Amino acid sequence: MARASRTLAQRANAPTLLSGITVIVSGALLLAGSGAGARAQGETGPAPAPPGAIALDVIEVTARRSEEPLTNVPVSVGLVLPREIAMEAPTNAAVDISRNVPNYSVTDVGNPLFAFGAIRGIGTLSFPQNPFDSTIGYALGGSPISMYAGSQQLLDVARVEVLRGPQNVLFGRSSEGGTVNIVPAEADGVRDIRVRGEVGSNGNYLTDLIVGGTIVPGVVNGRAAVRFVGNHGDVTNLIGGQALPSNEIGAARGALRFFLGERTTVTVSGFYERNRSDTFNYILRDGPGYPATALDAPLGFKRNLALGNIEVKHEFDSFDLTGTFGVQNIQAKMRSDNTDGLIYSQLIGLPFGAFSSPTCSDCTRYSFDERVYSGEIRASSKPNAPLRWIAGLSMYSSRFDQGGVNRSSFGPTQNGLYDAKLKLDSYSAFAEAGIPLDERWTLTPGVRLGYDTISRAGSYLSNGAAGTVPSFNEFGKVSDPFVAGGATLSYKPNEGSLLYGSVKRGYSSAGFPYFNIYSVFGQPAPSYPASYAWTYELGGRTTVLDDRVSLDGAVFYNDVSDGHVNSFDLLANTFVIAALDYRTYGFELSTRAKIADGWSAYGKLGYVHATFANVPVADTTGARNGARLPGVPTWSGVVGLENRLALEPYGLKGNLVSSAELQFVGGPRTADIANTFDLRPYRIVNARFGWEGESFKVYGFARNLFDASIELAGTAFSPQVLAVTPGLGRVIGIGAEMSF
Repeated sequence: MARASRTLAQRANAPTLLSGITVIVSGALLLAGSGAGARAQGETGPAPAPPGAIALDVIEVTARRSEEPLTNVPVSVGLVLPREIAMEAPTNAAVDISRNVPNYSVTDVGNPLFAFGAIRGIGTLSFPQNPFDSTIGYALGGSPISMYAGSQQLLDVARVEVLRGPQNVLFGRSSEGGTVNIVPAEADGVRDIRVRGEVGSNGNYLTDLIVGGTIVPGVVNGRAAVRFVGNHGDVTNLIGGQALPSNEIGAARGALRFFLGERTTVTVSGFYERNRSDTFNYILRDGPGYPATALDAPLGFKRNLALGNIEVKHEFDSFDLTGTFGVQNIQAKMRSDNTDGLIYSQLIGLPFGAFSSPTCSDCTRYSFDERVYSGEIRASSKPNAPLRWIAGLSMYSSRFDQGGVNRSSFGPTQNGLYDAKLKLDSYSAFAEAGIPLDERWTLTPGVRLGYDTISRAGSYLSNGAAGTVPSFNEFGKVSDPFVAGGATLSYKPNEGSLLYGSVKRGYSSAGFPYFNIYSVFGQPAPSYPASYAWTYELGGRTTVLDDRVSLDGAVFYNDVSDGHVNSFDLLANTFVIAALDYRTYGFELSTRAKIADGWSAYGKLGYVHATFANVPVADTTGARNGARLPGVPTWSGVVGLENRLALEPYGLKGNLVSSAELQFVGGPRTADIANTFDLRPYRIVNARFGWEGESFKVYGFARNLFDASIELAGTAFSPQVLAVTPGLGRVIGIGAEMSF
């Protein structure tokens, strides 16, 4: 499969692929929408199914900041629902769910603080510059959050919406490639009391407690959830014998919704996570005892993540007014050994024990602290108004402190005491309107106007290493007005179908890296410019066969200017920051079907061709024209099958519930900017089987059932010494859940 995918990817060209997929998607959706099941545009709700028919559930999303059926949204939306989240490792679900969303890829280098994503190839390439250089945005219930909070526990989450394409207009400044919106379960007053537990191989365990309902009728609803989860991986540290990664995580989420009269609600919500992990960055590819590492001390990671938000909403006769205020407090500490013995033994030619030190002489210790304040006030049309519109003002302010002590035997750049303070202040105004041109056509223009200011104050104190200055202080500042937005033209053949085309301009701000590798030489940290992207998209969705089958697809082309790139020289312990142009094009297709009573299936497929453009000759990053972007899979997708078998006809109680899915990543996926080597394709099978009664369920589960070898990221220490970050191996376990 991987070889066939590679051949197809190499032979495909942009005009043929885009025109062919456009014809297929548009033709199929138009034919489906104009078929016998079509309804008049004026009718509301899905068509009534014939007696005995089996129909898909109606899915509602908040891709346009208010809840509405997915069939009304002219945006490519990748959805991850609770049943799909439950198939992934709870300690790493925020990263692993990317395999359920074609053309959303997450590069995981072992440290959840630095797990970074790309949507359709647009993202933070190689390494995030700082917590507000995300290029793709992260949101919690629609409110923007730091990139360092994007990898939070998906506890008591209703769904995750991956909105492909620029979302700057409605989701803020840092959404050039798209937005990942985590939508928690609401305090809706519905009684929901559950406790769940799991145990599995490799020390996996999980305990969830969820309580929700009405506290005082008509006055306040509440919802709260608590989780304790942990696991061990299957990477062996040859010095010490630990099984890595090793995680212990506690998390809590809660919300209170107050009703101040019939028209005003106040919702107070919060999330807290305490993460303690021992892990690694890269290990020697196919080295002795693979997967194995040789570290004096594992990469020790600690993070306390606290998020709070207040939303006040008042319903006027002709519009709704909503105000939000959010606070984020992120505190993290990291310890790492800079010289993995297995990697450096291959580089230097000495036994791996020669790079071991009981005092961890080449270790690094860092601290990261970020405090964020955000606010927004917006007015929006009533849900069923003939003219849909939204307008508002927003601010986002971040204060980030990073300090660390470095010591390295390999060059001067990783020696000394470093400190940096970064500040971001962003203010903007936004507006979007859906203007009906007739009963079927709607034009939706939108714009965000803003102004960003980013400053960096840094200091350095040498530890006496040769080649370093005794001390150095610096200050830099950039200010950046910006305009982002675009227009979408949509067409509804009937109530259950939608076709759309859009042109959008995405934006990601200028700024500074948090770490200045050049301060050891007395040189200030270089800034990087703002990045802009023009995105062109055609897409649509429909349901057919009496609403038993849904079809969803889109084709796209992205033209990115000054994309933010880090290029590493791992032997010299240096990196350079560059702004490089690149182009990406491709498609997404997805379907879900009710096959028969109790049976459903789904499939999702994505293709991305992503290459650099306009690269100067002999560029220091190693990039070149036509070279592929790092970490971006060419092909990605998932196919799954679900079954619910009622036992009552057999004289038994309850239901047998089973599900299985195959996730795959194929085609060329280069590890680094210079395209030194490709990461291997992989296929993962996840499965669950269990029994469910009215208030109790028990199940068995398997993650990565066939123990596939997964390469999540990679880097080249030399052309011959390659290192990768492996994913989790097979886990088999059992679980139970009780409702009250």
